Amino acid sequence: MGKIKAIVYTRVSSEIQIDNYSLESQIEICINEAKTKFDINKDQIIVLREEAESGDNPNRPMLNYILFLLEKGLGNKVIFLHPDRLSRHLHLQQQITHKIWELGCDLHFVEFDLQKGNAESMLNYNIQGSIAQYNKAKILANTKRGRRAMVADNKIPGMNKIYGYDYDKDLNTLVENKTEKEGYLIMVKMILEGSTCSEVAEYLANKKYLAPKGDIWYQATISRILRNETYKGIYYYGKTEVVQVSGKKKQIPKPRDEWQEIIIPQYIDEVRYKKLQKCLDDNNKNSGKPSEDYLLRSIAKCGRCGAAVSSGITTKTQSGTLKYYTCTRKAKKSYSVETGQSNSTCRGDNWRVDMIDTIIWKEVLKIINNPKELIDKILERASDASKITELQKNRDNLNKLIREKEASKARYIDLYADGFIKSKDELANKIKPVEDEIETLNKEHAAISYNIQIAQDSDENINVAVSILSKYQKIIKNNLKMEDKRKILRVFVDKVVLHDNKKLEIVYKFISDDKQYESDSTNSYSDSINRQVNGR
Repeated sequence: MGKIKAIVYTRVSSEIQIDNYSLESQIEICINEAKTKFDINKDQIIVLREEAESGDNPNRPMLNYILFLLEKGLGNKVIFLHPDRLSRHLHLQQQITHKIWELGCDLHFVEFDLQKGNAESMLNYNIQGSIAQYNKAKILANTKRGRRAMVADNKIPGMNKIYGYDYDKDLNTLVENKTEKEGYLIMVKMILEGSTCSEVAEYLANKKYLAPKGDIWYQATISRILRNETYKGIYYYGKTEVVQVSGKKKQIPKPRDEWQEIIIPQYIDEVRYKKLQKCLDDNNKNSGKPSEDYLLRSIAKCGRCGAAVSSGITTKTQSGTLKYYTCTRKAKKSYSVETGQSNSTCRGDNWRVDMIDTIIWKEVLKIINNPKELIDKILERASDASKITELQKNRDNLNKLIREKEASKARYIDLYADGFIKSKDELANKIKPVEDEIETLNKEHAAISYNIQIAQDSDENINVAVSILSKYQKIIKNNLKMEDKRKILRVFVDKVVLHDNKKLEIVYKFISDDKQYESDSTNSYSDSINRQVNGR
């Protein structure tokens, strides 16, 4: 701590058109300033790099880290290239400046002479902050005005690819792609003649029509294309707008009457488009609803790929219809352009619904009718301080990951707001994987927090467990409907993972250890299942 004398902060924003410095050049200039002016060597400096962060954002990670380091006593001087690297917003610039001074530290700019006790220097500092804020607003306003002017002239200011069209950079609009137009018209014709989206995808793959992305046609891709009203000859610009809240940009939808129309080549008229939508709706109605009569709805997972498992496959036998649990990725209809054959994303096993449900329900009944094991496990976990510490460490790591993913999502929105991501579709394609990761991390965070609470409040949780078990001991004596069984199951079971080789994993909400044992079922199918009970 005594070795560090200064912190160098560098930033480039998403507004590349108003940033004149790279991170590397800022670092080099600031380190050289520290050496020549304050006799501070490179190994006495902490360098913080802030990439693609708006100067209006008060919650920049590295900006917050400056204050954290200064509070811990690492360094007594912060060096910026220019005040606009601190912020281009006057009020925020003033706030951060005073926070640094309140910590007893100095603020230095290479390209601006700031003297804390000099009234004239402070006036100039505030004036340049106002000018920076004005210049940024002016540039962005001019950019938006330029886009509006292009739209008024029936031009599109950049966009993501739309199947059936090419974007002409010279004309700034969509032009016909003859091969893809032909593919689109084939889709329309087949659907109107009674084909399904899956059949259309298979046909296009066999005829070697290239898919919009890659070499695979998905039935969902066909549906999405045919639902798009752009092919009626009008491209709508400005479906959303970006608003700023506390320095963060948020994308919100705009009313339809505010969308701007741009005329493009027409592939389908209004009457034919409405007929097409009706055919698609009828296909959805005829596809049938998934069975509700199975125990593991929404909690079963595929052990091969991690996707959800549902009951969608049936076979007919002499004794009746048998239902099977199957991975949802196996049912995803897609066809390879290269081979024309159907692709199965996952090739995991199918599982007899009646047998799996029987095994799982028996395990739940054991817990309800024999509560001693459950209570012993809660006491065992509560007494193990090392496990609590490990859980808390894992939760802290998850918090950090979630913050990083949220920051990544915010940066994409910034880039869209400033025109570097050209369309809403392109933004959605970039944000969707990040949002999926955030959702997964939040679920894991909630599970860990739940277990920490159980471990820390063992007495209370034992009382709760005893109360719940007593209640369900009475309920299970009745003839329960499947819906009631599912509700009881979810009280005790977090998820059930169906692995290959007939291996079944039950993740309980209360039990914290792992064990494996053979099924005691008399059914030959069930006898082959190794059940791994893995609790939380």
